[in-house]
Amino acid sequence: MNPKDIAGKTFNPKVALQGIDRLLSIRPEMANDTDALTLLSFLFAGSEFLTDWLIARPAQIDWLLGDNRLSAKRDTETMASDLAELMAANEPAKALRLFKHRELCRICIRELGAMAPLQETMSEWSHVADTAIDAAIKMAELEATRKYGKPVYTGLTDHEEKVGGFAAIAMGKLGGGELNISSDVDLIYVHSSDNGTTTGPEQIPIHEFFVRIARDVTSMLSEVTEDGFVFRVDLDLRPEGKAGEITNSIGAMEIYYESWGRQWERQALIKARHCGGDPAVSEETLDRLVPFVYRKYLDDGALAEIAGIKEKIDQSLKAKKGPEKAGRDIKLGRGGIREIEFIAQSLQLLYGAHYTDMRNRQTLGALSVCESLGFLSEPHHRDLKEHYIFFRRLENRVQYFRNQQTHLVPDDAERLDTLGQSMGIDLDNPGARLAEEIDKRRKRVREIFDMFFVNESRDNADSFPVSLEDEQATAAWLDSLRFDHPQTSARALNLLRNGASYSHPSEKSRMTFDRFGPSLVSEAASTSWPDHVILGFSNFVETRSGRDMLYELLDRNRPVIKLLAAIFSSSESLSAVLLRQPDLLDRLLVSDPVGAPGRRGVYAREFGYAISSGSSTEEILAAVNSIRSGESLRLGLRRILGMGDRFELMSSLTVLAEEYVRAISRIAMNELHTEFKGDIPDVRWTLIAAGKLGRREMNFGSDMDLLAFYEGPNKTDHAISSRDYVTRVVQSIIRLSGAMTKYGSGYQVDMRLRPEGEAGTLVSSLDSMVEYYKTRGQAWEMLALMGARPIGGDKDFGETVMRRINDFISSRTISKQDAEKIGQIREKIARQRIKPDSIDIKFGRGGLIEIEFICQWLSMENGVLSYASKPFTISAIKTAEKEGWLDTDDISELEKAYKLYRSIEDTLRMDREQAVNILPKNDRTLLRRVSKVVDIQVTPDALVGLVKNTMKTIRAIYLDFIKARTGDRHDTSV
Repeated sequence: MNPKDIAGKTFNPKVALQGIDRLLSIRPEMANDTDALTLLSFLFAGSEFLTDWLIARPAQIDWLLGDNRLSAKRDTETMASDLAELMAANEPAKALRLFKHRELCRICIRELGAMAPLQETMSEWSHVADTAIDAAIKMAELEATRKYGKPVYTGLTDHEEKVGGFAAIAMGKLGGGELNISSDVDLIYVHSSDNGTTTGPEQIPIHEFFVRIARDVTSMLSEVTEDGFVFRVDLDLRPEGKAGEITNSIGAMEIYYESWGRQWERQALIKARHCGGDPAVSEETLDRLVPFVYRKYLDDGALAEIAGIKEKIDQSLKAKKGPEKAGRDIKLGRGGIREIEFIAQSLQLLYGAHYTDMRNRQTLGALSVCESLGFLSEPHHRDLKEHYIFFRRLENRVQYFRNQQTHLVPDDAERLDTLGQSMGIDLDNPGARLAEEIDKRRKRVREIFDMFFVNESRDNADSFPVSLEDEQATAAWLDSLRFDHPQTSARALNLLRNGASYSHPSEKSRMTFDRFGPSLVSEAASTSWPDHVILGFSNFVETRSGRDMLYELLDRNRPVIKLLAAIFSSSESLSAVLLRQPDLLDRLLVSDPVGAPGRRGVYAREFGYAISSGSSTEEILAAVNSIRSGESLRLGLRRILGMGDRFELMSSLTVLAEEYVRAISRIAMNELHTEFKGDIPDVRWTLIAAGKLGRREMNFGSDMDLLAFYEGPNKTDHAISSRDYVTRVVQSIIRLSGAMTKYGSGYQVDMRLRPEGEAGTLVSSLDSMVEYYKTRGQAWEMLALMGARPIGGDKDFGETVMRRINDFISSRTISKQDAEKIGQIREKIARQRIKPDSIDIKFGRGGLIEIEFICQWLSMENGVLSYASKPFTISAIKTAEKEGWLDTDDISELEKAYKLYRSIEDTLRMDREQAVNILPKNDRTLLRRVSKVVDIQVTPDALVGLVKNTMKTIRAIYLDFIKARTGDRHDTSV
């Protein structure tokens, strides 16, 4: 193959051919070495700088092509060995530069020749930097020790003399192992201690000793010689930046960051890692800084501050380069690499304290963990990953060309065409196509970035029409806006702006509140509970420190006001959750999980982390309940905002409850294993969910109806019998689930549906269960167990138990006597549960329980014992309509009533997270809120009439249904 054909296989044939011709002019014997020319042609096509360097040093061509160096990636050990050989034959400065440039040639060929993916290229180039930095430190230490002796210091606690160490901590892209081809290396130098001197004849304080090393290393790497430089060293990320010491002791580093460290420094330290010198020094430093970087609660203004940092970068970029160049910067420009990094880092800052997997230094790795934990949606993760790789590949190709530290896409048409071809755009006019592709990707990145860092422009036209110090005037204004308690809300607004008498809010916070406060009042007035919104905000401010930062967040991100107003106006219980766990707001803002329904995998992982990270049962239970209450808030907010319907809410709350009880089961079993030192019998057991949990109809405040069964010998050589072990587990589940923690409790567990009811044992063996249902099982139990399913314990045994339960349900047709007894039980429930002069939408005659009875009965009669993964009752109604199990008009009325009742129940239970079923006739505010959520738009008064009429209709349908099965008739009063 001739040179022209070889060059024609590259993305820049003309330039590649020129490089081949130059090579053959000095190495004519290579003319027939097609493989070598093919490999080198990619370097010639992509890098004018490296072509010049290699042609000027033809001996390095043999090194490049030898020992299969281009066929596989190289590790730091191999690189260090090569560098040592170069140093043995050359001056250190020359050896370092030769090492760097020939490795760069090798990496360039591998990437442009499609022999290495981007991640491998970034990793190898980072290895090159690590190797050079470590070698420079060793040389500087050797020279300093020769001149001044060893740096000896005295420990502050043990007072032992020790030899001090020096290390370089990699930051930025080097820290992440993602170094680009012409990047600076961001370093922070650190040493063991300042408390000592050197041991040589010329003694100096060890701080000075390490300062000399730091300066020598920096000079050795960044000084420009006839052979170029190794790496430009940027030390601006060190404590105090350019004004700070060039190197700091471990103790000084810890004091600085804990006392004065800023948000951007916390963000930068996410990527910090050891890259040269004494690894023990780096390890101790980074271990001490973990609490600073990954705080348990993200600062109130952290997200706004991160967005502000990016905003300043945007402004600085435009000021320095102008709008045109800023628009071509794929790193710092809008929608560029930096914004993808910001998204990943903000999520790491928020969740890194709780999830150690989030402490991933690599951007792609961090994005992947975010997606697996549910903090990034799959589409967002896919797009950010794809665009990051695209921009980083493009960035490398821009920098290979002349080894310039630039992130600007060229505006030269010919150069742009070449870049497009190098990126694999094999079409007409590749430069224009590349420009279109860049623009499309940047718009998508910015779109996702704005979802995390909304920075809407302030509406400065808004202002308060009265002085908030004048509470009477403020109350009159709020009264005109139809606030129910204007005097109380006026007082709260004054506190929000001016603080309590003993506090001293800054002038900045007052000015900021004056900007967003009118929007807060407007948002509150648009809800059904405006006073609660203002009071909620007032209480929320009191639970969080940093009023200035919180107010700046609310001012810069007006949608946050809408989100908080939705919570405070819709639910006392959800408001209490937020006030109890104010950091939940940060989670809702950053990862936008409101957009997703309940996610079983996420719950399982989060509960698993909580169990594995706690040291005591109390601590673990608090963490588990924190997750449960936070997720209840998220699901409730999703329903409030209309992002999911009532049936999705049922399913999501059911999934949450299932994973919760599985987590509690693990805690219970762990307690017993500890108590009995692992001497536990080999017993199979299962938890069967019934009631709303079994039927996938959980709501706020719902109990968990459970039954427990086991199979195993009761006589055992172990420390505890099978029956006692399962009994103890179930007792612990009941106790732990209902226990109060600082994050509230879990669920009340109801075991009354077990064989023999409250008179029976808490757990039953499989044999006794089968015997009970065969001989003493009641018809009403058949209905009550409809939809039951295993949710915990041994999976195979659970399926065995369910087969026996289903055998019982299907064992006989309900007789007239059975039906009459069921009817009597229903009437007994009504007499016992209905309060005088109340409208009970669940237990009242014509209420939810009668719709559920009908649906369970119809399903049992027709042999449908469950409805896959969907809520039972609405599925039964739909199936009854499809299969003609009931009159069409009756089915329609049942469906309308069920949706009406569940809408009302959602609102009532969400308000207090209690099993509330009574329509609040005398609570006008709550009744008004309820009237706004039903499908039919009605006034509060009309809602009461609508519910009464609906209950009469359902009661009539129910009585006809029972009559058809008993021939009898019961009380028709409502």
